[in-house]
Amino acid sequence: MTDKNLLRIGFFGVFLGCLISFSACGSDSSSSSGDDLPSIESSESNGDGSADSGNDGSSPSGKTEGSSTSAATSGGSAAQKSETVSGKETLMEAQKIVNGTCGPSPAKINKGEIATWEFYRSTGEVYNQIMAPFVWTLKGAKNESLQGNGLNSVNVRYADAGTYTAKLNVDGNEITCSELQVQGVPITVEYCKPVGGKETANAGETVTWEVKASSDSEITGYVWSYEGENIVGDKTKTFTLGSDLHKVNVAPTVTVTNKDKTSEKYVCTSTYVINPNKVDYTFVKGGEAIAIPTGEVWVVQIPEGANTLVCQGPPGGGATMSVFINDEALSEPKTDYFDAKIGSFSGQKVQFKIETNASTIDCNIPSW
Repeated sequence: MTDKNLLRIGFFGVFLGCLISFSACGSDSSSSSGDDLPSIESSESNGDGSADSGNDGSSPSGKTEGSSTSAATSGGSAAQKSETVSGKETLMEAQKIVNGTCGPSPAKINKGEIATWEFYRSTGEVYNQIMAPFVWTLKGAKNESLQGNGLNSVNVRYADAGTYTAKLNVDGNEITCSELQVQGVPITVEYCKPVGGKETANAGETVTWEVKASSDSEITGYVWSYEGENIVGDKTKTFTLGSDLHKVNVAPTVTVTNKDKTSEKYVCTSTYVINPNKVDYTFVKGGEAIAIPTGEVWVVQIPEGANTLVCQGPPGGGATMSVFINDEALSEPKTDYFDAKIGSFSGQKVQFKIETNASTIDCNIPSW
């Protein structure tokens, strides 16, 4: 075979290879699907030679948000994410057609992990979004600026704990994203509860809550939240309950931070608020029995001349009953049938509660 024939065969082989894998023959390696999409690094390496893990080479772990120990959920294995790099294409001209909101998903991660920031379109069509220029500004991230046409989601790594936000210019519109919390040294909240175990309180009364938290990093602050206000405080905080509240569970939240800038938000144990001036039911001496739900505190009016309270369990028997007036038990628990002297409460408004293994108990005040 002549050298000329060998050259033709070789050229045909190269041409066939181009048809099979056009990426080897002039495709833009900076884009995963043409010029309109940014390049994404391999999930095996993030440009710094490391896999998607914590700073110490291991993936941080912990309980999900809402538990008593601060931690983060990263929405899947970190090895499935890789950091985004800016596309090399020229940005399209802004048309101000596409707009929306943006934020992290999830809103809490561990330091050293990759965070995903997402854009959520509210105006414009999908086609407009694909063509629109996106410019992300991510202070504190490894890559603080990313851009590309249609770049509606970016992955970035955070080396330090703290609270971060991002800004996005999409199609010429400026958007500030919701916050991301990056967790470092964990905080454990043992409890947050009313001082003295105050389970119920009157409307307009003051109640003090106390939080107990610990961390290997020094605790540096407490922020209490109640009725939409955030108040910087200490490990205890006193709140005045609303004067118009009635049969409402009040539970403030407290956010604890440490020197490493980890932040843990915790919902405190609630206090049940009663307004003693709002009567839920007025007993009538010799009147019909009323079904009282178990565990619910009512304000009831005891009639003048009342002597005895009688409660009857549901048919079938087996209902044990404890009756409380103003948080004091009237007697020892009884089964199926309850009666107790209440003459000392005659003519008064009282807080009334039944604890039972039935859903409701029928109670009345007989004429005798």
